[in-house]
Amino acid sequence: MRKLPLLMSLPALLALFGVGYAEPAKQQVSIRFALEAGKEPVNCSHDIKGLGSHKISAKLHDARLYISAPVLIDKAGKEVPIELEQSDWQYANVALLAFADKTDNCVATTATNDSIKGVVPAGRYKGFSFVVGVPSVVKGADGKDIVLNHSNFATAPAPLDLQSMSWNWQAGRKFIKLEIEPDGGVTRQPMKPRAPKTAGEGGGDGALMTQEAKTGEAKSEGTKRNAPAPEAAKPEPVQVNADGTITVKTWMLHLGSTGCKGDALTGEIVSCASPNRIPVTFAAFDPAKQQVALDMDALLAGIDLNHDAGGATGCMSGQADPECAPIWEKAGLNLKETAIDANDAGKPAKGAAQQIFRVEAKKLPVESRN
Repeated sequence: MRKLPLLMSLPALLALFGVGYAEPAKQQVSIRFALEAGKEPVNCSHDIKGLGSHKISAKLHDARLYISAPVLIDKAGKEVPIELEQSDWQYANVALLAFADKTDNCVATTATNDSIKGVVPAGRYKGFSFVVGVPSVVKGADGKDIVLNHSNFATAPAPLDLQSMSWNWQAGRKFIKLEIEPDGGVTRQPMKPRAPKTAGEGGGDGALMTQEAKTGEAKSEGTKRNAPAPEAAKPEPVQVNADGTITVKTWMLHLGSTGCKGDALTGEIVSCASPNRIPVTFAAFDPAKQQVALDMDALLAGIDLNHDAGGATGCMSGQADPECAPIWEKAGLNLKETAIDANDAGKPAKGAAQQIFRVEAKKLPVESRN
């Protein structure tokens, strides 16, 4: 008897023996996300109240995040990946959520996106899981590796084509970009000049050449999302105080992988000492009736938003930055290694769970302008 190829697919086998085959039924799924402070929705046209350790008010400046590997959990506890629709907001298994537009105080893209959309096999599901962050590599339909986090933004497909969501060529993407302007500004010691080799963003990983400079390629970012072309960075106004401190307008959280090695532009797979991807799992979740909320109140609890204790203004994923420690704790991650050679910096902390996302009843979308 002739042996069949071991890798022959089920449809091919059935066709070989003359048996009909029908593709498994699929069902559409749409999961909505919201940006809130406590129970209050956050948008560009209203002050956010009660943030940080002193419960101050602030204006939203930017709020975007990448999520990846979304799955529904069936009744047996099996994780079933959501096959994302491919669009300007979704590519491979990555989606960009954008809560800030170009109205009022915000500086992000004109369009916003608060949902992920895709299909799953028809069935009944009880839970939902995803990861905050962009994977380093995923497998394409042809089985080949697709570089995602450290791909060149100038040539990457949407939504990975945003210069404003990229760090230098080693640090990859900003998984979370959250920027606010607290009432009264942010007072801090002046930044000390640093040698070029330690001037990089993302925890001081070095002044690494940007993708744009390295490739010589630049393009208007997010044109299909009605975004303006990237502008040269303008220095933020700085107030010099009598005691030698300075006061700036914007407090920033830029969360991404740090301690990265390898050059994706030459074909190397980049590895990072601190991946800083946040796993989120809800054992009970109904997409038809519920949504996922990112709670800024929980994220920034305990942080003095008017006084920065050191490092970058806010948190740029630096292990020595005092403002990063409480954020990583609420994200359920280790900011630093728990022991010498533990290699667990930026990975889920043992026995901890994230505290910044929650499930709530689905609400009607809130317009940026009322």
